Amino acid sequence: MLCGYARLAEKFGLHTLTLIQPAQASSSVSKLIRTQGQILVPVRMAPLEDDVFGHLSFAIKHEGTNLEILSQALPKIEAAVLQAAVDAAPSSAIARKLAWLWEEFTARRLRYDRPAGAYSRLFDPKLYFTGPEVQIPRWRVIYNGLGPISYCPVVRRVPGLSEEEIYETFEKLHKQMASISPTLLKRAVDWAYLSETRSSFAIEKEPPSGSKAQRFMQLLKNVELFEHLDEDKLCEIQNRIVSSPFSQAMTYRSEQNWLSNSGAFGVRRVAYLPPPPEMLEDLMHGWLELANTKGTQINPLIAASAASFGFVYLHPFLDGNGRLSRFLVHHQLHKARALPEKHVLPVSAAMLKHEHAYLDALEVFSAPSRDLWDVLQIDRDDYVFTFKATSAVYRYWDATKQTEFLFAMIREAINTFLPEEINFLQKYDRVYRAMNERFDIVQKDLDVLVAAGIGAGRISQNLKKKYQYRVPADFFEALESELSAEQKGG
Repeated sequence: MLCGYARLAEKFGLHTLTLIQPAQASSSVSKLIRTQGQILVPVRMAPLEDDVFGHLSFAIKHEGTNLEILSQALPKIEAAVLQAAVDAAPSSAIARKLAWLWEEFTARRLRYDRPAGAYSRLFDPKLYFTGPEVQIPRWRVIYNGLGPISYCPVVRRVPGLSEEEIYETFEKLHKQMASISPTLLKRAVDWAYLSETRSSFAIEKEPPSGSKAQRFMQLLKNVELFEHLDEDKLCEIQNRIVSSPFSQAMTYRSEQNWLSNSGAFGVRRVAYLPPPPEMLEDLMHGWLELANTKGTQINPLIAASAASFGFVYLHPFLDGNGRLSRFLVHHQLHKARALPEKHVLPVSAAMLKHEHAYLDALEVFSAPSRDLWDVLQIDRDDYVFTFKATSAVYRYWDATKQTEFLFAMIREAINTFLPEEINFLQKYDRVYRAMNERFDIVQKDLDVLVAAGIGAGRISQNLKKKYQYRVPADFFEALESELSAEQKGG
């Protein structure tokens, strides 16, 4: 027999994506056992099959807070069930949490005039990363979700995602930047802006033309101008990212968009469907509240992940959503002061390097949510879409895997990409200075040849042929000697 959330989903026929470990009664265990994909429950601990409040209580106590299921199940439960539970145990933290949530999701009110019991947090900080704490005096409940009750993804505390590791990573970045000379730092930062711009376009398989690249780079450089977001600001950002006036948005989309799988045909060509347009405004209102949370009230990595991936899953515009979502990573990190002012991380460069892992992270949500849609093909690019679930799917998603991925990309940007560029610039300066002292050649030619040599470790035959009449005869031998010395030096 299923228990807790799994039983509630079964009983009410709910569509869920976040039930990672369904609980099931088992006569083979004497205590509750958690496996990778299941919770085994001793029969003596399992609620009776039709004891709805028993399963709700079991879920809250043993499985954590799953708003995707609770938001769908609680409105199907009669008020008398919650009222009886509160009357029987008015100080029970579980009963008070469930009663408050029932009121939130039904817009109805129970009888409870004398608050009892100590304040209790809805999300256990030992299990979840949490957000700003809001007291609900009537029920003595503290709401501490990452976002508002109308839009609240969760990030579970898992190995490799600790507050200490996250803050140490950003502290390392600040120390790294502070240890570099201002001149070298400016060049490294200029490279990072260029790298982030080119890589973000490359992920979309779109060549960054001069004007488009320049607009995106300026957007990154002026990220602090967009600290507080609203629909108009998001449209402004989208307009800067998208060059075609026909694709520039004035409001959120009013039609159903979809992402295609270029290697498939028919209905399988439809790879992902964001929420229907009639759900979008309310969802974006909740998303904006999350994205505008003060930087000191939420872990910067968690904020960046929830805002960035959440935005791309909602896909509020017909074009530019991917680049805008990656811009939001920097937006959230800057808002929290996790990045030094006027700095950027080459996160998109790391994502581009690990493009398959990036797609896997996106598909943790996009792939199973696609199964909640019926798709009927009318013509080659003409489809009829029917959503079989509720907006809870898009409101209360699990962002843990996406956050793990983003953290890995940020660490690679800090530990690999930036040090490699700084090392390149330092080698370039040494070789350029040595060659400039020995040879009198055009500065632009020297720049190209030294940069190419540092990047490849040698000078190609093509470059030698191209520049053989523009440099002295012994130039290439001297340059390769300098390059060899740099390689030996580390």
